[in-house]
Amino acid sequence: MTITLADEQEAIPLDRERFLREVEEAARGAGYRGDLSVAVVTDDAIRALNRRFLGRDRPTDVLAFPLDEAEGEVVVSADRAVREAERRGVPPLAELMLYVVHGILHLSGYDDREPAAARRMHAETLRILRRLGHRNRIEAPRGRGD
Repeated sequence: MTITLADEQEAIPLDRERFLREVEEAARGAGYRGDLSVAVVTDDAIRALNRRFLGRDRPTDVLAFPLDEAEGEVVVSADRAVREAERRGVPPLAELMLYVVHGILHLSGYDDREPAAARRMHAETLRILRRLGHRNRIEAPRGRGD
């Protein structure tokens, strides 16, 4: 497994080596077996991607792109992570890793559109975050349908 990181933001200082180790551990915990690119970006950058690829002209927390059977990309917003971390009372890195794990789970075949699937994905997300040593106060989803 090869993991690459593009850190294109200034909101959260990243220890590159630690971050890459945690991404690799999260990917293994999620059963992801391909190469992985992770981009940590600003709200403006993720908004442009969301508009271009999903037709939604708004920033979001995470986008996951399966590039082929052996490679995927996860894009996460550091700006969103900082805001949500403050609201939830967690460290920004824990919030950012929540987004990374969520994206990796999507690449691993998890879906969160239906309530039961969303609950399974939520439980798996929390399990992986705990293994990484991150706590988060995310609520169990009801299914987004978007």
